[in-house]
Amino acid sequence: MFTSTLRAIKFAFQKFGRNFWLSIITVSMLVFTLLTINILIVLQQVTTKAITFAEDRIEVSVYFYPNSTIEQVSDAAVYLQGLPQVRDVAVITSDEALERFKLRHASDEVILASLSEVDGNPFGATLVVKAHSADDFPFILDALDNPKFRDDIREKDFSSYESIIDRIRSTTDRIQLFGIALSGIFLLIAILIVFNTVRIGIFIHREEIGIMKLVGASNAFVRAPFLIECILYSLLAVTITALIVFPSVATMDPKFSLFFNGETGGVLTYFSKNWYWIFGIQFIVMTIINMLATMVAMRKYLKV
Repeated sequence: MFTSTLRAIKFAFQKFGRNFWLSIITVSMLVFTLLTINILIVLQQVTTKAITFAEDRIEVSVYFYPNSTIEQVSDAAVYLQGLPQVRDVAVITSDEALERFKLRHASDEVILASLSEVDGNPFGATLVVKAHSADDFPFILDALDNPKFRDDIREKDFSSYESIIDRIRSTTDRIQLFGIALSGIFLLIAILIVFNTVRIGIFIHREEIGIMKLVGASNAFVRAPFLIECILYSLLAVTITALIVFPSVATMDPKFSLFFNGETGGVLTYFSKNWYWIFGIQFIVMTIINMLATMVAMRKYLKV
């Protein structure tokens, strides 16, 4: 059994070498397929990071009337902090609001002059409310209608990033759809090449196969080199893909920090922690697909 296995492996490598250029084309198409799939994985990770980054910056600014007391504002803050949908509540006093306004318009003398003519501080306190998710904000806005303090609220400003998130998701969906279609095309070409490679191998080695059958070789032994060869295709394709993906991701990941205020995109970390799942599953799936194509070709062209 062990000797037969070694011979089958030897024959598989011999077939790979004899059909070297055809084997290279087959592996190349598999690599293109896997690269497209891994690009989609990278895109998914970056999209998730971008959406999280945008959601972290969604907030509701609750402006109180100037005559509202700090106790009323604090009561509202405590109430909001008790809601499970609320991640954080920051209190900006009326004096802080005035100072921020002056800093923001420091170069505009007209506005500052107008402000100096106003008697007292025209600004009330402000609450800046952040939620765990963008989906929580409708509930928070409804909660702000609490009769206990709703009459003290002058305005609610929802700095919505929903349009940005929707654009990110729609663009990603279109790119992913294109990537899936491209992966399907590459995979179909690879399957056809594997199918034809097996058919050509059977034709080239038809005399050897006939001799093996005459000397008592089993059907399994005749088929084994072809199946081992398709495993070799998958192993080479996944290995080459990993050797391309890891350096590429390592180069790109720091560049994502330009879009995330210095935060890493987390793509390299994701691949480093899950490489055995990512490439292991890709190897298994590719092997199964190649084996199916090989078995169909053998069934049709190898009458053993």
